[in-house]
This record gives sequence, C-alpha cells and structure tokens, in this order.
Amino acid sequence: MLLSGILRTAAAVSLVVLAGAPAPASAAASALPMVDFVALGDSYAAGVGAGTPLDACRNTAGAYSRLWTATDPGLARLTTATCSGAKTADVLAAAAALTGETDLVSITVGANDLGVTGAFAVCLDPARAADCAAAQARIEEALQSALPSAVGTVLTTVKERAPQAKVVLTGYPQPFSVDGDCGTPDIPAEIRGIGNRVMGGLNTVLAAQAKLAGIAYVDVEPAFTAHEICSTTPWVAGFEGQADGTILHPNPAGQAEGYLPLFTKAVGTPQDVAQWITERDGPASPPPSGTVTPGPSESAIAAPGSGGGGGTLPLTGPDVVMEILAGLALVSAGAAIYLLARRLLAVGRH
Repeated sequence: MLLSGILRTAAAVSLVVLAGAPAPASAAASALPMVDFVALGDSYAAGVGAGTPLDACRNTAGAYSRLWTATDPGLARLTTATCSGAKTADVLAAAAALTGETDLVSITVGANDLGVTGAFAVCLDPARAADCAAAQARIEEALQSALPSAVGTVLTTVKERAPQAKVVLTGYPQPFSVDGDCGTPDIPAEIRGIGNRVMGGLNTVLAAQAKLAGIAYVDVEPAFTAHEICSTTPWVAGFEGQADGTILHPNPAGQAEGYLPLFTKAVGTPQDVAQWITERDGPASPPPSGTVTPGPSESAIAAPGSGGGGGTLPLTGPDVVMEILAGLALVSAGAAIYLLARRLLAVGRH
C-alpha cells in the first residue's frame, strides 16, 4: 500500500513538472524582420556639409538616412542611392535600387532642377543684376511647369517599383534669417528674400505632389526657424561653405536636429517600421478551400520518430531542447521519489 501510494505521488509530480515546463520557443513571439531601407535624392539627402565625404557622390555619415539607420542597425539595412547634384532624372535612374522587398524609401529632390545654388552665386554679385533677374524668371517658370510633373513622375515610379514600402518625401529649409546679422560679407535683405521665396516655392510644389501621390511629406521649414544662415545658431552653411561646396546645405546639427527628428516622426523608429512590416505582411494565408485540416480528435503534433510527415508538425530545434529539459526534470523528480520510497521501506522492515 505504501509503495502504491508513492507511485501515485510520482505520477502526480510528473504531471506538475510537465505542466510547469516553459512553452517551446516556437510559441514565443518571432523576431522582428529587417527593414529594407533605400535612400534617394540629392546633396541634402547625401548629407553634404554634415561630415567627411565617403565617395564620389559626397555621401556622408551625417545624412539623416544614415543617422536613422544607426539608431538600430540590427533592424535596418540601408541602401544609399543618393548623390550630390542629382536631379529628378537622376533619381529616376537611381530608383532601380528599389524592389518589391523594399520597406522604406526616403526622397529629397528638386533643388538641382531649379539650379538654386548657381542662381544664388549669380545674385550675390551686384554687377550681375540682369543675370540674377533672368535666373529668377527661369526658376519661377520651372516651378509652374516642368518641376511638378518631374517630381510626380519620380513619386509614381517609386511607388510602382516598391509597392509595399512606406515612401517619404522631404522638403528643404528656408536658407536665410530675414533680420539676422550675417557679419562680413553681408547678404543683402533682397537676396535673402529671393532665396527664401525660391525654397518656399519649391516646398509648395513638393508638398502638393506628395499629396497627389498619397505619400508622406516632411516639412522641415519650422524646425530650421531661428537656425538659418545669419542666425546665431545656424544649421545651414553660409559663406564658410564656399570653399568646400557646402554652402546652403545643412550642417551636422541641421541633419541630426532638423531632418532626423522629423523623418523619425513621419515613419517611426526602426523598431516601429519593423513592427509595421509584421502587421503589413500579416499571418500566413489560410489553406485553400477543400483542404482537410486536423479536427478536434486529430493530433497536429508529430508523433515521436515521425519526422513531421503525414501532415503533422515536426519538432523544431528549440522544441527539442525544451522536450529534453522537461524529460530531465521528470528523471530528477523520479529519482528523488525512488530514494524516498527505499527509505520508507527500510524503516518499515525495522
């Protein structure tokens, strides 16, 4: 009687051990997917002025796309297809980097189509007032005619090549503080006004085309307020950038404190995007109509040694480990109960 009671106790302990064993790893949440991120655009997207050029396109580690990726490099894989001097036609060609697997696309483009930097250099020379007026006229015409359709074509192409991706188009900062002190040499108020109007017109076109395409537009103008050229804490390079060709471009603070937070606000962190990918792709498709699935009386777990054949689910590596751990726990419990039984029997003999 004593021995049979001990055996019943052993069976009960075995059930407790099995019930308390942790769930197989396959039952836990799966790892988040890698974000396939492609950056497209011009020198603003490349990060010119925000670090040492890394290649012939003058890409730098300070570009907002690289900064965003660096916040969680284990979740984001960046393909850099940005290049200083790129126009909309160049971005169209660079869109070949996009595929159906692309998850996120950033675009900054349009300023080079207008020839903004060249126009600024012309207008700074008082002796070239007529050339400055002609440059302004060309820019105004492009803003009304060629640029909207060119940007629209870029956005349409990007959406076609990356149909599952989040696509974000960013604008440009207003370059000049209207009443700030530029020091020497000074930038006349008239030239500052021209520069700001041009960039404002460009941003208006970009925002309108983004809306038509149904993609997100990131307006960076508010973030750069009080950080323009001639302000006390500029995020845009002024005359000091003439020698290395970074004039009018965001400096490291402009990329890190201007573009990056707004881009992150628009798309989320790499973890946010990875979670969105999981939700976008959803669970596995249901079986086709007519497929026989296991009923309540049919086991969906593979029998030992079956290898998962016959429509059953095979044990994966993590599942096997958990089974082994559960078995070891049972062996330990059984050994303890066996020793207890021997001691009790010895006491009964005496």
